[in-house]
Amino acid sequence: MKKGIKIKTRDIAIAAIFLSLILIFVLVPMPTPIGVSMAFVPLIAVILAADVQGFGMGLFAGTAFGIASLINAFLHPTLLAPMFYNPLVSIVPRMVIPITTYFSFKLFKKLLKKRSEDASTFVAATVSSVVAVVTNTGLVLSMMAAFNFGKTFGSTAINAAFFGGLLGVNFVFEIAICAFAAPIITTGLRLALGIDKRGRKPVMQEEDAAAPQADAGQTAQQASDNGALSDQNDK
Repeated sequence: MKKGIKIKTRDIAIAAIFLSLILIFVLVPMPTPIGVSMAFVPLIAVILAADVQGFGMGLFAGTAFGIASLINAFLHPTLLAPMFYNPLVSIVPRMVIPITTYFSFKLFKKLLKKRSEDASTFVAATVSSVVAVVTNTGLVLSMMAAFNFGKTFGSTAINAAFFGGLLGVNFVFEIAICAFAAPIITTGLRLALGIDKRGRKPVMQEEDAAAPQADAGQTAQQASDNGALSDQNDK
């Protein structure tokens, strides 16, 4: 019989934390003082989920980000919100983010395997963070252009100048913030959780695995001592 997939309480708790961050910062309008969207926060959550917890958790966070974006388009309609009514614009690009993020992180961890743990993690997380922003921005804008190029929403024309403006402040800001914050948090979490760069089990699991071996060694030693005493008694 095939074994069922086991879901740990710890994984549920972590997923709940990521989901809460995404829902709060997507559904609750929180513009920064300089007028830049806070959309980079759920993006950082997706990056952390993929880099720290793996592809499965990253895909969950990315999907949640996309669905939240779709819901937000209906809850807080803006001039450009109709473009995000299309799941190919609001959901699909966010589901691709953990794919490029996870595999770029794993690639650079492998390339930097001779480096120290924290150094390889920091560099790999920096690269994956930039990849995540480029994936998100590139796919969202591509989908927007594919379905809306040439259209006019109010006084806003969806043309090359429009996309050039979107690639200005927001894109640069997101790369700067994600490439700065995500690697620091990722490195700290992976070291705290004892995740090894070569895929070994966390420290606690290694200690648990070593305990039976130690007990077996003690049992063998006791058996040897008992055998020696028995030989002496026979003599």
